[in-house]
Amino acid sequence: MTGFLENKKIEDLKAVYFIESRSESIIDDKVKEIKAYLKDKIDIENDLKVFNADDMPDPKEFYNFLNTPSFFSIKKAVVLKNCEKISRDLLKIISDFFLKTSDSGENALIFLTSADFKKAAIFHALVKEFGEVITVNKPTSENLKKRVLEKAELDGIKITPKALEILIGNINDDLNLLENEYEKLYLYVSSDSKKIINEDIVKRLVNKNVTFTIFNFVDYAGYKNFKMALELIPLLASDDNAVSGIIRQLFLMFKCVLYIKDGERGRNEAKTYLEKNINTSPGFILRILDKYRRFARNYKSEKIIKIIGVLNDFDIRKRKTDEPNINFLYNLLSKIQFAQGN
Repeated sequence: MTGFLENKKIEDLKAVYFIESRSESIIDDKVKEIKAYLKDKIDIENDLKVFNADDMPDPKEFYNFLNTPSFFSIKKAVVLKNCEKISRDLLKIISDFFLKTSDSGENALIFLTSADFKKAAIFHALVKEFGEVITVNKPTSENLKKRVLEKAELDGIKITPKALEILIGNINDDLNLLENEYEKLYLYVSSDSKKIINEDIVKRLVNKNVTFTIFNFVDYAGYKNFKMALELIPLLASDDNAVSGIIRQLFLMFKCVLYIKDGERGRNEAKTYLEKNINTSPGFILRILDKYRRFARNYKSEKIIKIIGVLNDFDIRKRKTDEPNINFLYNLLSKIQFAQGN
């Protein structure tokens, strides 16, 4: 359904579109899409109405809106959600509108939505003659969290907020990996009566992303939550590439925090520094800066300078010794904690 109205003139649209999806969030997105399309083509304040059959719309209000010509727009538009639950009075109003109007699409557009076209048999003949069925059975959102929620709705399962956060954190913006990991989770809960993906299931089935764990470790250091950072060390130590990544991310974080301590000019320098060192969107850069501003309240400038010195020493030390990763990370965290408190 993506772009089903795109590049179409309002005069050329069919009289009725039946939008079918098992995901309520997708339906809501498509209603937003309709509003966005019509925004600069009709007076949406007066000539667009959204009704929901679940709420038993007033037949008189529905009739008057549909059958009263507009003084402001080329056409009126009506959205009727959950149309399979429509009352007999509303059904008759819609049927009469199409039967009594020589060109039913000339004055109004009707958008019907439902989870299943088959369950709305009362509209089959009408849609076949005057309109088109649009079926959306795949997630459409580019936002990964929203995509998972849409996919879960379509599959008839649920995922808890914490489980969703862990899942997204472990796929590192890799859409193919997301599809693979989601499929594992879906197969695991699909035969269960509750059909809920929870935090424990994700931790048990989804491959851990060391990059995500490194970011957590660095954030805990920024918040001065050394106890939580300590708990991550055994997991990080099992990956030979994690140590160099930790040093780099800690250095980046503390250098940005030091810039931010220098006021507005420093914040601009921190932004420039992140843009040069992180390949990501401008919006994500701003989110990182907001987080680092909070970290800046936890450290004095002279302490940050000491910590950056510790990081330089440990960077050299890692290249010169064969110290086990777990010992190295315990010592590194201990030195950072000591430097910030002395």
